[in-house]
Amino acid sequence: MKFPIGIQTFEEIITGGYVYVDKTDLVYKMVDEGKYYFLSRPRRFGKSLLTTTLEAYFLGQKELFKGLAIDSLETEWIEYPVFHLDFSGNKYVKENELDSVVNLFLEKCESKYGSNASEVTFGSRFQGVIQRAYEKTGKKVVILIDEYDKPLTDTIGDTEIQDVNRSVLQSLYGVFKNADRYIKFTFLTGVTRYGKLGIFSAANNLQDISTNKKYASICGISEKELRTYFDAEIKDFAEEESVSVDEMYGLLKKKYDGYHFSEKSEDIYNPFSLLNALSEKQLRNYWFATGTPTYLAKILKKKEFDLPSLNDGIEATSESIASFGNGESNIIAALYQSGYLTIKGVDEDGIYNLGLPNEEVADGFVKYLAVEFAHKDLDEWDTEMINLKRKLKSNDVDAFMTQIQLIMSQVPFESNKVKLIEANFRNLLYLMIRATGFNVTVEHPVLGGRIDVFFETNNCVYIIECKRDGSAQEALAQIDEKRYAKKISSHDKKIVKIGANFSTKERNLTEWVAG
Repeated sequence: MKFPIGIQTFEEIITGGYVYVDKTDLVYKMVDEGKYYFLSRPRRFGKSLLTTTLEAYFLGQKELFKGLAIDSLETEWIEYPVFHLDFSGNKYVKENELDSVVNLFLEKCESKYGSNASEVTFGSRFQGVIQRAYEKTGKKVVILIDEYDKPLTDTIGDTEIQDVNRSVLQSLYGVFKNADRYIKFTFLTGVTRYGKLGIFSAANNLQDISTNKKYASICGISEKELRTYFDAEIKDFAEEESVSVDEMYGLLKKKYDGYHFSEKSEDIYNPFSLLNALSEKQLRNYWFATGTPTYLAKILKKKEFDLPSLNDGIEATSESIASFGNGESNIIAALYQSGYLTIKGVDEDGIYNLGLPNEEVADGFVKYLAVEFAHKDLDEWDTEMINLKRKLKSNDVDAFMTQIQLIMSQVPFESNKVKLIEANFRNLLYLMIRATGFNVTVEHPVLGGRIDVFFETNNCVYIIECKRDGSAQEALAQIDEKRYAKKISSHDKKIVKIGANFSTKERNLTEWVAG
């Protein structure tokens, strides 16, 4: 089987003989039922492939769809003028970078449909070629814009460049309303909704299908599709791993499944990771190896956000996860739309419960954030965590705490806000212990109180109480006073009690005492 890893063009997948998971019934439904659409999905989830599938369909390339679902649905196969603008291949962090990409796109359009000297702005030029394409062909035009929001997400934190980029995009996207009479179909993909661009207003009527249950599986791979298209490969994988076929399906599900894009969505696998795993016959964190959005770490370090709460689940409304503005006002939406949180359930009031979708995200996200919070290279961080894990396994409490102190001494806590300093310390402590491979909970509930930090190794149970600008002895006394150790089921493991103090002035652990 040929896996289309890194190939995002529908035509190349079909003509190259790569496996294609047929989504064309949903493509037909979308075109048949509406005109203006927006779809949000995390990176590398198949948005570009869906866009090029639409492109091939509207270009009337019937031969590419032979044997697919749409082959028996579509009867006309009309060729339309298609304008396909892809923002995914560039970074837009420098002045005029976006201008160059948009100008090149318009020049290609104008070379085909003509130009007008009076059209000088991006908006007027775009509207001009749309109208001329209609007049020249007698057919309404199709507009496909992939990663429409990338020029804005690339510049989170740089207000000046972001404002310039927003102005350029407003000029382009503002054309939809004025050129409506010439437009057959419009489809935009991206990560988030930017309200200030105007394209989600009632006037433009762009339909957001990101959480529409009808289109929940339009990107990614469902359980049914996995078993239909890849069963033979999974049997081979199981044989290589010396496990049963059912166990192999379970391992893949635990590692890469778990995404839900509506309150009644079936489980969706990350397609990029799944295809890589089946191709290489290795269970690795492929999605994270391709890079992560740096803006997430920037936002998290500026917020008093409780990272450990991701383990327990976070509540949010459907409206709050739909848009996060410039990314700094709604971190929950940023995490959801980037693929680090997914819908786990919905209560009777319509409140979503969000959580980490699978093992790949849980493990990879911890490592990614830890590296960013600690300001270290990945290799350096891995070395630190190997040392930290060895100290835990040897039950050397002083060496373990000294290692944590050493790592934190190298972290530039950039804020002067006490609460933010404390939040970043708490998050980094959680990330360090979690990165050693042990499950850790913060504010661990027990009868009569909550343990600041709680985790278990193979031999020990750790109870850590932290004081801010206090004393380690005071923290240890609290563990004893609240009888935390007696309220923990240790399963014959040694209980290790640690009282610690974090100084906001020194921005580090200053002392600890074990009991």
